[in-house]
Amino acid sequence: MDILEKYQFADWLYNRFVEQFRQSNIPNALINKDTLQQYMFFAQRIGKMSDQRRHIKQLFTKITKALKTETADKLLLTGDEGIGEFNHEMKAYEDRLREMGLSEEYILLSVVEKKWQYGN
Repeated sequence: MDILEKYQFADWLYNRFVEQFRQSNIPNALINKDTLQQYMFFAQRIGKMSDQRRHIKQLFTKITKALKTETADKLLLTGDEGIGEFNHEMKAYEDRLREMGLSEEYILLSVVEKKWQYGN
């Protein structure tokens, strides 16, 4: 899964917000949110950035909705970092099931179900 380079800066700002919020570093998280918003305003002025503008707006909307519904601590990373975090979480879950001595068939089914429910 290739993440487009043109989305990397917006993804980076979004991911810094998520990480800072998870660590209860709210002031720094809000700085990253404001920086993402300023980047969105910048992208609106540049005509060639229409798809980037759409992506930035989606990320900013996710943050805004999560803050309003008080679920910002449940936001997931996006882009390459999100894929890495997902793979790490699935590997750790699979390892925990193996440590419990469960059958390979059960582990496989559990991991597939966990992947489907990831982030919900």
